[in-house]
Amino acid sequence: MKMKLGNVRIHLIIWLAFILYETLIVRSITQKFPSLVDSIFHYVVNISLFYFHAYIVLSVLLKKKLGLWLLPFAVAVEIVVYFFILITVSGLIMRLFSLKLEGIDWQKGTYLIKAIWRALYFMGFSTGYYFLITFLKEKERTVALEKQRLNQIIEQQKMEQELGKAQNAYLRAQINPHFLFNTLNFIYNKTRKSAPVAADAILTLSAMMRYAVESSEDKGYILIEEEIEQVHNLIHLHRLRQNHQIFFSIEAEDRARHVRVIPLILITLTENIFKHGNLSLTHHPATLKIYLTDDTLFIETNNLINAIHNKTGMSKGLENIAKRLMHSYGNAAHFIYTTDAKNHFRTQVQIKLEVLSVFGLPLAVSDNTDK
Repeated sequence: MKMKLGNVRIHLIIWLAFILYETLIVRSITQKFPSLVDSIFHYVVNISLFYFHAYIVLSVLLKKKLGLWLLPFAVAVEIVVYFFILITVSGLIMRLFSLKLEGIDWQKGTYLIKAIWRALYFMGFSTGYYFLITFLKEKERTVALEKQRLNQIIEQQKMEQELGKAQNAYLRAQINPHFLFNTLNFIYNKTRKSAPVAADAILTLSAMMRYAVESSEDKGYILIEEEIEQVHNLIHLHRLRQNHQIFFSIEAEDRARHVRVIPLILITLTENIFKHGNLSLTHHPATLKIYLTDDTLFIETNNLINAIHNKTGMSKGLENIAKRLMHSYGNAAHFIYTTDAKNHFRTQVQIKLEVLSVFGLPLAVSDNTDK
């Protein structure tokens, strides 16, 4: 138990008030003020006893199992030491300063009784002070615990609210896609005879959106072959929009088609090509290559950059790929992109095959390897 520095000023004010009170009492009884040296000497000893009893004796003994039984012995020792200090120090003061301190008359037996009473008097105040600060400290600790418990309850309520919001969002995410797919299917059935091209685009868009939704539902890792199919759908949609004036080729090794990777990598790379590339020239077609070399899977793209280059969202899509690869594969995956001297933009994704086995992902799927 320690006194805070902020309370020192309060203690000084209380002690000054107490000393003034006792001085006035002495003045009213004896009709004179006690000497300054006498007052300083006695109050230094008495105040020291006050704090020693509270912060040392009570603070140590009352925390021990047998401390309450040892307390009377400790009080007796304190009184003896207190009396010894009074006699010793007062004798030194009287010799050094040739003073006679008032109330110091060792020939009278009443001096011992007065000293014992004075010691018990200040130890009584000290005991009350000890229990007061102990009570206040315990109350402060209780308030802190209640505040902590209240904060925990508030945090728990916030978590429950967030969980409720997440559950509602999940339910909406389940409902809205079904509503959208059913609506697209309705539009497709209504337009397939009157507008077959539009109906074809709607059917392709529905398939791509269904794939995107299913890929985000903790599906984990997918066959590259599944994503290649969606790349074909994306190319088909753009060709419908631009009357087939798009040159885009896909080269994928059979072995590479059956490797499992995180979804939407090929889709994002392909969308980046359509957004920023020029695919209208037969001698500069965009390409997507997927192949295996030794223990590494390679995914490469190459496209001519559009003359009117729109950089909006380009870095964001590429950064998204880099972050997802790092999160899923760590240092076993690398993603680089460059622009060459012929104004072609190239990207390359490398994934070590050994990391796939760490994630429990087979290189090939037995029921698809012969397709």
